[in-house]
Amino acid sequence: MILTLLLHLVAAVVADFRRMKISNRLIASGLIWGFVLRFVGEGSTGIVHFLVNISIPVILLFLLFQLRALGAGDIKLFSVVGGFVATDQLFLVIAAAFLAGGVIGAVKLLYLKAVTGRFGTGKTLIHFSFAILIGYCIVVWGCVIE
Repeated sequence: MILTLLLHLVAAVVADFRRMKISNRLIASGLIWGFVLRFVGEGSTGIVHFLVNISIPVILLFLLFQLRALGAGDIKLFSVVGGFVATDQLFLVIAAAFLAGGVIGAVKLLYLKAVTGRFGTGKTLIHFSFAILIGYCIVVWGCVIE
């Protein structure tokens, strides 16, 4: 399960860097795999956990999408993660991803300051799928203190 989700996250990061978009096919593939693995592992209880966990990111992060602080693909990618992991792990992945995103954004701003002499002009976008991947790796490999 860990490897399947990791491969989907890496594919999402590659797609995000190449096209600034995470394809719906990749999202659908991740959701299908998450559903199947949850059903095989947990039976009908797994279906309930799957449905709850894929809904949590949409509900929690919808406001950030409305404010254009987060893309729809990123929220859908969080839902894919939710399809694979337990609810408490999902919340940890979300928190770790936002922490990683903050660090990535700060580094990017400092880099722009060093190169241009100012903190950027207009929007400074980051590929948040990379922060999601980092957050997932932090949680999976036990770097988060519980």
